[in-house]
Amino acid sequence: MTDVMIPSADQARSLTERIKVAVEGTWQMIREAYVTRAWASLGYGTWDAYCATEFGTARLALPREERREVVASLAESGLSVRAIAAATATPRETVRRDLAAGDPLSSGNGSPARPVQGTDGKTYGVARPAPEPPSDVDLFAGEDWVQPVSPGSQTAVTPPAPARPRPEPVMLSLSTHTGERVLYPKPQSKATFNSTPGAGISWANWSWNPVTGCLHGCTYCYARELATSERLKTAYPAGFTPLFHEQRLDAPANTVIPAEHRDDPAWRRVFVCSMADLYGRWVPQEWIDSVHASMLASPQWQYILLTKFPARYVGLDMPPGAWVGTSVDEQKRVRIAENAFREIDGAAVKWLSLEPLKEPLEFTDLSMFDWVVIGAQTETRQPDGTVPGFAPPFEWVARIVLQAREAGCRVHLKPNLINGRPGMQIPDEYPA
Repeated sequence: MTDVMIPSADQARSLTERIKVAVEGTWQMIREAYVTRAWASLGYGTWDAYCATEFGTARLALPREERREVVASLAESGLSVRAIAAATATPRETVRRDLAAGDPLSSGNGSPARPVQGTDGKTYGVARPAPEPPSDVDLFAGEDWVQPVSPGSQTAVTPPAPARPRPEPVMLSLSTHTGERVLYPKPQSKATFNSTPGAGISWANWSWNPVTGCLHGCTYCYARELATSERLKTAYPAGFTPLFHEQRLDAPANTVIPAEHRDDPAWRRVFVCSMADLYGRWVPQEWIDSVHASMLASPQWQYILLTKFPARYVGLDMPPGAWVGTSVDEQKRVRIAENAFREIDGAAVKWLSLEPLKEPLEFTDLSMFDWVVIGAQTETRQPDGTVPGFAPPFEWVARIVLQAREAGCRVHLKPNLINGRPGMQIPDEYPA
C-alpha cells in the first residue's frame, strides 16, 4: 500500500476551506444559470434537459444534511422544486421533504412559502398552505398530545418532534453614495468572485462587485436591466442606486482557481464592478480606497478596471497586474480618454472599450493603449421599455482596427459583432 502523507491540522483546515468555497461557488453558478435561463441560450428546450445533458453524473450526490442546506439555499434563490431536483439529481418528493423538514414556513407539501421562478422564466406566488385541522378535534391538550382514536380506545402516542425553526436572516446595513442605509441579508458563506460563463464578458472568467449601481443613465445598460428586474430584486435591494458592499472585499483572498484551470491566464482575470462604474464622479473616495486596498492585498489576480471617468485613475496606487480601461461609446468621450491616459502610469495593460460602438469615432492617437475591445449594442429590457440591439457598420469597425494596428495595439472583437453572419474573420487577441 502506498504511504499517504497526512496533512497537518493547518493544511487540513486550509483544504477544507477551499472545498467549502469551491462547493459554494458551484451552487452560485447553478443559481446564475437558472436565473439567466442559460439552457435556452444553448438551445435546450427545458432546464431538466440542460442539466441531464451537460452535467449527467457530474451532479453532486450530497449527504442528507448537506443536501437539505443546498436545497434550502437554492429555494431561497427562487428555484422551483422541479428545478432543484434537476440540478441536484434528487427526486422531487425528496426535495419537497427536505424543504418541509427545514422550513417552518413551508406550505406543508414541501413547496417553499416564497415566490419562485419557474423553468418558463415566470415568477409564481406562494403555494396554498395545508388546511388547518377541524376545530372540534383537540390534537394538542396542554403538554400531552393524544391521537384521535375510535370510542373506547385511549391509546396515547408520542407527539411528533416539532420542526426546528430556521433563524431569521442576519441583515447587513449597506450604504448608498448619499449615505442612505439599505438592509441586505448577510451571506451564509464567505465572499468569492462570481464565475462569468458565456460571451457577455468574453475576456474574463470572473466578476467582482464590491460596488453596484451607476448614475450614467446610458439607455442601453445591461447592468441596469439586471439590477432593476423583478427576479433579482433581493440581490439588488437598492435597484441601480450606487451601493457599497463592504462584505465582499474579502473575495480576492477567498477565491480559489480550480486546479484544472490554474495554468489558464483567463482564470486570473477579474472584471471589477461589472455592475457599476467604480470611478464615477458620485462614488465616495473611501469606497475606491477600500476596493484598491483589497486588490493590493491579493496581487495574484489580474484586475480589469473600466470607467467613463478615467481622470480618477490618476494618482491611484494600482495593483501590479491591473488592466486599466476606459469606455468610449460616443465621440464626446474620445478627448476625455486620450487626455487621461497620457497621464496614467503603473498599469500592466491600458485598454480601450468601444462597446457599444454607437457612432463612427475619430481618435488622434491610440498609442497610449495596449488593447482595444470593440462590441455591438445588445438588446436590453429597461424599466421604461425595450432598447433594441445595434450592430455598427463594418466600416466603423475596420477603421478603428486599422488605426489600432498602426499604433501597435492588440484587438479583441466581441462575439456580439457578427450577429450570426458567417465568413467574417474575428480577431481574438490579448496582450502578452
